[in-house]
Amino acid sequence: MTTKTFELVNYEKRNRVAWLTINNAERMNALSTGVQNGLWYGFDEAINDDDVLVVVLTGGGGRAFCAGADLKEMTERDQTIGQGAAQQAKSGLSHVTDCLKPVIAAVDGFALAGGMQLSARCDFRIATEKSRFGMPEPLRSLTPINTMDTLEMGFVPLGEALWIILSGAHITAQRAYEIGFVQALVPDRDALMEEAERRAEILKLCAPLAVQALKKGVHLHMNPPTPPTGVELLAHLREVNKPLLDKVANSEDRLEGPKAFAEKRAPNWKGR
Repeated sequence: MTTKTFELVNYEKRNRVAWLTINNAERMNALSTGVQNGLWYGFDEAINDDDVLVVVLTGGGGRAFCAGADLKEMTERDQTIGQGAAQQAKSGLSHVTDCLKPVIAAVDGFALAGGMQLSARCDFRIATEKSRFGMPEPLRSLTPINTMDTLEMGFVPLGEALWIILSGAHITAQRAYEIGFVQALVPDRDALMEEAERRAEILKLCAPLAVQALKKGVHLHMNPPTPPTGVELLAHLREVNKPLLDKVANSEDRLEGPKAFAEKRAPNWKGR
């Protein structure tokens, strides 16, 4: 087991799963400079460690997964220009999207504003029944839109997405589950961690390079690049994803999968 601390994010690796915990409970795990930096460095560690196959992200303290931007810290920066001086921090949220390994958000408590967006950047969301989600930015004259993770990208029905984005209202974990934003509901934090570990174990059964190529392919469909004139979109997406697809096709794991099936045994994935 490996444990590290990256500013306000704790990092623990065990059994090829990286567990990241936001440790800013006194501010409901808000996205302070320390949290943003910690997320960036924590995900960078997971991205670059070939021994890590799955990442689980959660918030410490039991009150919040993440309550969004640290508005108190924001008011301490220069507010005389535009929407205020930029936060001098690495973009932890962006680095979540950069991770091609499966990422599970284990939500216990409030996931609001940037916290809901943070959970949206993960691949799967598990939530305790007490959890609440919402995008209250319009209530503060903020406009979090036109980024890969915002709900207009089609993760949930359009009417539900618009209600979340425009109303600023909270929704229950049950409602988030009903509209497909959350993939599993559990009664409490202990069950949350058990479900996250159960799902991580399932994901670990799959060939890691294939999982990364598949995840990249899904992201390309969600946010497709414009193809050159005369080139069909699907052909362009395959070309953009070709380095990862070729890496899978030419890997030792590509031979190991069929061989293990023929020999009626579990495959021994090497990630190469």
